[in-house]
Amino acid sequence: MKKILIIIFALTLLPLYSVAQGFTLTVNSSIHADSLHLKMFDGKRDFCDTLSVPFSAKTVLKSKSVLRPGHYQVYADTSLLFDLLISEQKKQSMTVRVNGLEDVVFEDSPENANCLEYNKKSAAYQNQRAALRQEFQDAQKTMQPYMLQTLAEKLMAQDQQIMQEAEAYKRQVMEENAGTLLASIVQFSQEIPLPPEEYYRNRGMLLVYTIEHAFDYYPFADTRMLSTPMVVYRLYEFAANLLYLPPEEAGRYAALLLTQAQADSRTYHFFFEWLQKTFGTIGTAYWNEEIYRAMLKNALAYNGLSQSDRNFYQREMDIYNKNLPGNVAPDFPVLWSDGTKSSLHAVESEYLLLYFQNPDCPTCTEVRGRLAVNDELNRAIASGRLKVVTIYFEDDEALWRRYLQEKANPKYLHGWDFQGEINAKDLYDLRAIPYMFILDKDKKIIKKDIVENEISDALKELKIIE
Repeated sequence: MKKILIIIFALTLLPLYSVAQGFTLTVNSSIHADSLHLKMFDGKRDFCDTLSVPFSAKTVLKSKSVLRPGHYQVYADTSLLFDLLISEQKKQSMTVRVNGLEDVVFEDSPENANCLEYNKKSAAYQNQRAALRQEFQDAQKTMQPYMLQTLAEKLMAQDQQIMQEAEAYKRQVMEENAGTLLASIVQFSQEIPLPPEEYYRNRGMLLVYTIEHAFDYYPFADTRMLSTPMVVYRLYEFAANLLYLPPEEAGRYAALLLTQAQADSRTYHFFFEWLQKTFGTIGTAYWNEEIYRAMLKNALAYNGLSQSDRNFYQREMDIYNKNLPGNVAPDFPVLWSDGTKSSLHAVESEYLLLYFQNPDCPTCTEVRGRLAVNDELNRAIASGRLKVVTIYFEDDEALWRRYLQEKANPKYLHGWDFQGEINAKDLYDLRAIPYMFILDKDKKIIKKDIVENEISDALKELKIIE
């Protein structure tokens, strides 16, 4: 009985002993440095210090806990020694021999040894292709056009051969390292198929093709990839390209990507939160209501959301669904600069540019200055077809009075929501100002959240001016 109890006691200690082993990286090196640093990718743009120790011929980096799977880098002072991939939360004990920045050997981590070899061969393929490009550029300086065409065809064939060899090598690495983070990284690094030739003559078609295929090879179910810079860099490219599309089309592609990310809830949350910071955060350069609304619609249809997340996204959707084009702008009482009182809907005009602002808001002041010298806007006002209505919707009457005396443009109508109905009844989404709408004669919203540099085009589109 005593022997059985000892065995049971020993078995209960095994998990504790396994965890206590944590992470150990031993670096044997002949180089000279002051310190050794292990840096972890932060999920944004940078690698941040995780462990640091003084450097010696035999340096040991230790952690009581295991490292989460992902992409790490090891530096001697500020010089990168090598990249380190962690695929599992066990067996995190490795020994590396460093004889120089270009001479690194993993002694007991096949995945990282294979990663070093993969990086070297990939660089060699890239150098071969670069040499072909350089050969063509040099030939352009001296060779006759008819000879240049022949050379170009020859070099293109060679380049295609190199690409095929590189892709075949990637498939081999994936097969030999199946199940590892390295295999997923190599999978995502595969070249997307070249678009049809006619796409190169149409920038829009080429852009859409790039967006549609940006994540063709991404392993959405492998959450280890979320701790690598590859996915973040691709998301930056994806987001930047979306902004060249009409918002409705861009929103559709953002939602399609999120649907793919539903392969794992952690992947979904990472992709959504990254895109949310980009398109759904007021004040950022990429903020775009239509794209974010498409994302929210996708999120609310996803079964993997917690109830708290669902409630948050529903509140966001309710806000962004306010004042959509096609809806009538909510009416509210207005005190006008001439002392009369009526309402927004009492203003008669074929079109209104409705401008919500705070007179002392620096951005509002800047935008007002640009509007004042906008030739197309001034012509639209002079034609009598459009009126500009500025609305102050806070409660500092003295501030509004000073604005009327010192800053108000005499070509505009200036009003104050003196009863505070806009905020009290939450009539408009005014989390960011200035905020502008174009309304028709029935006060129906034609353009929502129009910015100053879009106004001239909008006036021409609506044929308010020629």
